[in-house]
Amino acid sequence: MNYDDLLKGTEITGKSEIPPRPGEAPFATEIYYKKDDLFYGKLHVRKLNNAMYLSVISKIPFNWKQLVGDMKFSGTMVDSAGGLLWLKESEKTLTQDLAYIEQYLTDMKNKDAKNKDSKK
Repeated sequence: MNYDDLLKGTEITGKSEIPPRPGEAPFATEIYYKKDDLFYGKLHVRKLNNAMYLSVISKIPFNWKQLVGDMKFSGTMVDSAGGLLWLKESEKTLTQDLAYIEQYLTDMKNKDAKNKDSKK
């Protein structure tokens, strides 16, 4: 599996093989990524069935849980808490969701900057 293609548009910062317990064979691969100063996280890919889980950690301070009801993901939202979001993805949905999250956070960042400028 080509992780560069899956995480197109992000910078891959590392990769780890994840065993269930030390000394055992890995059951998953985790690819760490970041997208500019907007967000970072990891893509967790299970070896048995290629199930993919994307963690997204925002650098913009807010709570995902309050926002996910209005967001339109191509994948499935698994969990959200504070600045952490988990999505179940596929090869077809991953790129779309990364682009969507990038646009959403860029809009939020620009709106925050505009609000701060108007308060001066």
